[in-house]
Amino acid sequence: MTRTHTPWPTGVIARYLTVAGSSLSRDDIAVDITCTQTAREKGRNGEEVGDITLVAHCSGCSDRDETTYEGLYLGLVGSVLKSLYGDHTREWAQSHAETCRALPKPA
Repeated sequence: MTRTHTPWPTGVIARYLTVAGSSLSRDDIAVDITCTQTAREKGRNGEEVGDITLVAHCSGCSDRDETTYEGLYLGLVGSVLKSLYGDHTREWAQSHAETCRALPKPA
């Protein structure tokens, strides 16, 4: 069976292939992680302070995990998923993908 490669949806910063996607050789049945930053104010150095939200969403069963970190200097976070802030989201996505066998409802 040949794997079908689909482009990642806009805004996805990481993708974990689910058991269902792996067994069907489809990489679009996955847990996708997105990150949004919302600036709230200027900090002491003039840098923007705001909130970062990481969302992990399963395209198979629609389960999700969402975590918001408030009051961060947005310019200093860098790759938030690879930082300490991303640990919980990465672990949830990996754990869910390792066990989820759900398939999305056909359109």
